[in-house]
Amino acid sequence: MARLQAIPPFLIGFGLATLAGMVLRASPVMAQQAAWTDLSITRPSSASPRPPRIAPKPEAAPTTTADPSTLTPIPAGVGDATRPPAPLPVLGLRPAAPIERDQTDGETEPGVGADLAIDAHMLVVEPVDPSDGREVIPGDPRLPEDRAAFLSPPAGYDALAFQIELDPTTDARTRRLTSLDPYAPVAHRAGSWVVFPTLEAGIGGTTNVYRTSNAKPDLIFDVRPTLLAVTDWQSHALQFKATGLASAYGSFATENERSYAFEARGRLDISRRANIEVLASHSLDQEPRSSLFAPTDARSPIPYATDKIAIAYNQRINRLSLQLRGAVTDYDYHPVSTYDGTTLSNAERDLSSRELAIRAAWNFTPALAVFGETAFNSQLYRATPADGTSRDSTGGRIKAGISFGSLSQIWRGEIAAGYGHQDARHTGLQNAEGLILDANLGWRPTLLTSVLLKARSDFLTSTEPGQGMATQRLGGIELRHAFQRQLVGIAGLDYQVTNFQGVTLVERATTAELGFEYYVSKSTTLLGRYSHASLDSSAADANTTTDSVRFGVRYRP
Repeated sequence: MARLQAIPPFLIGFGLATLAGMVLRASPVMAQQAAWTDLSITRPSSASPRPPRIAPKPEAAPTTTADPSTLTPIPAGVGDATRPPAPLPVLGLRPAAPIERDQTDGETEPGVGADLAIDAHMLVVEPVDPSDGREVIPGDPRLPEDRAAFLSPPAGYDALAFQIELDPTTDARTRRLTSLDPYAPVAHRAGSWVVFPTLEAGIGGTTNVYRTSNAKPDLIFDVRPTLLAVTDWQSHALQFKATGLASAYGSFATENERSYAFEARGRLDISRRANIEVLASHSLDQEPRSSLFAPTDARSPIPYATDKIAIAYNQRINRLSLQLRGAVTDYDYHPVSTYDGTTLSNAERDLSSRELAIRAAWNFTPALAVFGETAFNSQLYRATPADGTSRDSTGGRIKAGISFGSLSQIWRGEIAAGYGHQDARHTGLQNAEGLILDANLGWRPTLLTSVLLKARSDFLTSTEPGQGMATQRLGGIELRHAFQRQLVGIAGLDYQVTNFQGVTLVERATTAELGFEYYVSKSTTLLGRYSHASLDSSAADANTTTDSVRFGVRYRP
C-alpha cells in the first residue's frame, strides 16, 4: 500500500522534469554536443561559428555482401602512396568524405561536422540527424556545389593533380585523365617533397631516316629518364622537373640525339583568392628532319636551345577568375656542317619572342566555365636573312571558349575559337591572319574509354629566301580503350596544314598511330607503337612517307 501511495508523487515529479526539459531544450543529443565541444582542438572558422559537434548513433555492421557491380571504382591517384596512411577511426565515429582543400592556402572549407586532429591528420566526423528532430544549421549556408566552385582544386590527394600550369592550353592534367593508368603514380616522400622518378627505354625502327623521297631504313635505340618533384605544403608550392633523351641509330650515327630539359615552377599564395605563378626553363633539343623549316643540306639535325621565363597573376572574385600572364622565350639555333663541307651558322633563325595575355572566366560550377582571352606578341630576330628582308613581326589573338576544369573525372580541359593575326614589320612581306581554333580537351565517357582532342592555330615565320609568314593549323584525336584493367589500346590521328603567304606553297602532314600499353605491375609498363606519317607538299619532289615502330618498357621505381 505504501508503494502505491508513492506513485502520484513520482508521476508529478516526472511531469515537472519533462516540462523543464522542454523549456530548457535539454536532451541527450545536447549533452553529446557539449562533450564533443570540450574535445575541440581545431581552429574555428572566422566567417561563422563552428556548428556543435554531434556524435553519431552506433550502427550495426552490415550482414549482406555488396554486389561488386554496384561498387564505384576509385579514380587513379586518389588516396595513393604520396601521403601517410590515414589514422584509425575513433570508436563509435563514422569517417566522412575526404576533406575539401583549397590550393591557395591549404585550409579546409567550413561545413557541418567535427574534425579531430590526430598526428597531423584530419579525421572528419559526419553528423547524423538529432533524435529530437531539430535541424542543424551549418556554419557555411552555401550549397556544396557553390562552396566547391571556389576551391582549386576541390579535393583529392593526388600530388600530380596539383601541378602548376600557367597556360591552360598546355595543361598536362588533361592527358592524365585520358591515360587510363590503373595504378596511382609511384611516389617517394622526402620530407615535404614528393618525388616521381621514371625511366623508359625502347628499341624500334624507321623506314625513312632523313624524311626524304629517297627513303633509308635504320634501327633506333633510346633511353628517356624523367624526374619530377613537387612540394606538399599547405600554402605556396614548388615543382621541379628534369627530362632527358639519348638515342642511337644502328647505321646513321649523325642522327643520334642528345637532348634534355630542366624546368622549375613556383606558386606564391598571396591570399585565399590570389596567387602568383612563375616558370623558368632551359632545354636543348634537335630539330627533327620532318620540320618544315629544317635545311635539307644539313649533315645532321640542328641542335637548338630554348630559354623561357613566364609569370602569371591569378585573382578570384566570387565566381569570376582573372589571369594576367606574360612570357619571354629565346631560341638559339646552333651551327652545323653541310654535305659540301661548309657551315650553316643559323644565326638568322635566332629570335626572342614576348607574349602578354589577359583571361577572364566565369565559373558556373567547378567543372564548367566560360572564358575570354586576348593576347599580344612580338618576335624579334637577331640577324637579317640572306635575302636582306627582316622577319620581325607583331601579332594578336582573341578567343572565347568553354573550360571544363582540371580535376573532373568526365571532362577536363578547354576548347576555344577566335581570330588572330601576325603583321610583318617589313612592307615586303605579306601578313598572316585568319580564324583560330585551340583545344586541349579530355573526355572519359566510360571508365574503360577515353578521348583526347588537340587543336592549335598559329602563325609561323620562315627565314628561307622568298618565304615569309605562314598560317598553320593542326588537330589531333586519340582514342584509348582498356580491354582489360592492365591492357590499354591506343589509336590516334594527327593532321597539320601550313599555308605560306605570298607564295604558292602549301604543305600537309598526316600521322596515324596504333599502339598499346600493358601494365605488368604498379612500377612496370610495356609499350608498343606503330605510326605512319606522310607529307604532301605543293613543292616538287617534296612528298614523303615514313613508317615507324617502337617497343619499350617504362619503369617507375
